[in-house]
Amino acid sequence: MQINFKNYSIKGSDRLTNSDYVHTKSLSEGWIGVVCDGVGESIGEENSGKLCAVKVIDLIEKSTEQDPLKKMKSAIEETNRYLYSLRQSKPNNGQTATTLVVLYLLNHIACWGHVGDSRIYKIKNGRLNQLTKDHSVIQELVDGGFLTLKEAGFHSGTNVIGRAIGEKFNVVADVSKMNLQPFEKNRFFLCTDGVTNVLPDAEIEICLQEDNIEECSGELISLIISNNVNDDASFIIVDAL
Repeated sequence: MQINFKNYSIKGSDRLTNSDYVHTKSLSEGWIGVVCDGVGESIGEENSGKLCAVKVIDLIEKSTEQDPLKKMKSAIEETNRYLYSLRQSKPNNGQTATTLVVLYLLNHIACWGHVGDSRIYKIKNGRLNQLTKDHSVIQELVDGGFLTLKEAGFHSGTNVIGRAIGEKFNVVADVSKMNLQPFEKNRFFLCTDGVTNVLPDAEIEICLQEDNIEECSGELISLIISNNVNDDASFIIVDAL
């Protein structure tokens, strides 16, 4: 399977440092991409997003589990316990956590998992399809019928997440997979809410319809910058053939 990807991360205009972290790695049997949106204080010299991204890829790579979905779910949940333990060891017990989306591609299978409100999309027949469902207060209100999707975009609790890596000792990671057709281009898009909070799905979809991944990336970057992003914004575009 041939993998082509572009990634990007920018510090928000009102942020002192970029708390997002993007990490990719080619493995002997496939490829992994991770996007994290760290919140709270750093642990030592590293932010929680970076610690999470590096740890989860390392665990997936070293795992002897044969089922890729079980391997990924176990790695995410062990990474959560790792981050939680580091957080508890901090002298001031600061609030440290991160969202996580991970895409694991191997043998024409796409596995993905997430915790929080960072997202994974797939382009199918030119249309943008969201594969993940936000772990957020807003999503819970929408699911419960208290808000419409349109109303959700203007709600004051847009950035309040209901689940995060490192927040509690145990976390449930949502995971899923799909088979990929050989010789067919499969395009995935991983991003933090710094992207989706400023760009509507329709604009992202138009950009991702471009065949050339360099042009896709360039158009998205221009849109993000032109929208005067206050929050950190990060993404990965992945083409799997």
